Amino acid sequence: MDEGKARQQTGRELLALAWPGGLMLLLDNLYRANDLFWVKEIGRQAQSAISVAGMVNILTFALYGSLGIATLSLSARAHGAGRPERARTLLHFALMLTVAVGALVAVLGFGTMDALCRFLVPSAEGLDAVGLAQEREYLRDYMRPLFAGGAFLCLATVVEQSFLAAKDSRTPLYLQITAVALNFVLNPMLIFGLGPIPAMGTAGAGIATVASRALIGLLGLWLLRRRLRSEIVDPDFSPAGTFWRIVRLGFPVLTAIAVYALAYQIILHRSFAPFGEVGRAALGSGFVIEGLAFCMIWGLGMASGSLTANALGAGSRRQAEAVVRRATVYVLILTLPLTLLFLWAPAPMIRALTEDPAVQREVVVYLRILAWSQWAVGLQAVFEESMIAAGYSAPVSATNMFWNLIRIPLAHWLAITQGHGLPGIWWAVNFSTYGKALTGILLLRLGRWQGTGL
Repeated sequence: MDEGKARQQTGRELLALAWPGGLMLLLDNLYRANDLFWVKEIGRQAQSAISVAGMVNILTFALYGSLGIATLSLSARAHGAGRPERARTLLHFALMLTVAVGALVAVLGFGTMDALCRFLVPSAEGLDAVGLAQEREYLRDYMRPLFAGGAFLCLATVVEQSFLAAKDSRTPLYLQITAVALNFVLNPMLIFGLGPIPAMGTAGAGIATVASRALIGLLGLWLLRRRLRSEIVDPDFSPAGTFWRIVRLGFPVLTAIAVYALAYQIILHRSFAPFGEVGRAALGSGFVIEGLAFCMIWGLGMASGSLTANALGAGSRRQAEAVVRRATVYVLILTLPLTLLFLWAPAPMIRALTEDPAVQREVVVYLRILAWSQWAVGLQAVFEESMIAAGYSAPVSATNMFWNLIRIPLAHWLAITQGHGLPGIWWAVNFSTYGKALTGILLLRLGRWQGTGL
């Protein structure tokens, strides 16, 4: 195959994997959007609680995602090498770890619940103490079912990554559509009550999320086991060796995501307190809208990671380089309309998530500032997903942690010390995102992620 046809083939494979993967991420983000949409009827404190809980969810996802990305990397290489028996064995081993991770989340979550709520919803001079207490209670109610159902949330992530490792993003997409539809039905029923079902408030939103994610996890697992029919025992499989490979691949990702979430939680405690529930609700709504808008970016990143790992598993470093180059071109093209959308037309999306005028004004500012970093988010997605799936997770995660930690003092300095308020926090996010993209370029150009230079 000549070079031109090879590029076209790579482009077709990227897009074929990216659009279902991007749509799958969009559907995944709809869980929080759906929660915010319904709890706005309860009030600003409930919306603020859901917004704050998002950063806790990212922290627990650090555990789920690290196991998922390690499963993807090892399983994709097994598929690329033509070893279905190894992919099946890896899946079974990952399931045992899923149960352990779920138990760990439940123990840590319930053990730190009260302290976590006080930390994330801090008191500040001039704020309503009764309102703060109500917001903390909404937060507790929402988080309890998510901590209790951690094993199901982890299972859904592992199953999703296992499909992607086999170059299949459509099956998890169909599963996600089913789960989101169920979530849309369950949310109003459980939040406000229906017939014999009592009104559960924010707790109902958490239960709806766990129930719908459990569905796709269990159904997806059944489909995977049917597909990986190999009954051959992998003679090279070592439980201890595989465990440490998963730790080696997943721990840097776990640490990076955890630092990202913890950085936001510290910022919420130190820099958001003077702005009360309006600032926290604005962060949550803006974060959800931004997440919905650039899901296709991360779809391209995941597609690039899957194809890169498969190419390296087949021993083709040149093909791995070609995948990353083509994905970079596509993602830069994609970020232009997102930038224009955030700058010129954010209002309709905002009104769907919040009816509070003060929160709406702050979300408009959030999106117009974050518009200027969408190109960097795109580069970050492609570079990180490709290098991590190739097994080069430690350097990528280390640079990510550095820039996430920089956000803490930078946000406080711009927002509080320099007096720029909430826009100062949004610009701190922008500046650190630029740093992530530029260091990603540097790591990619060094070429160590796959043993040769680009």
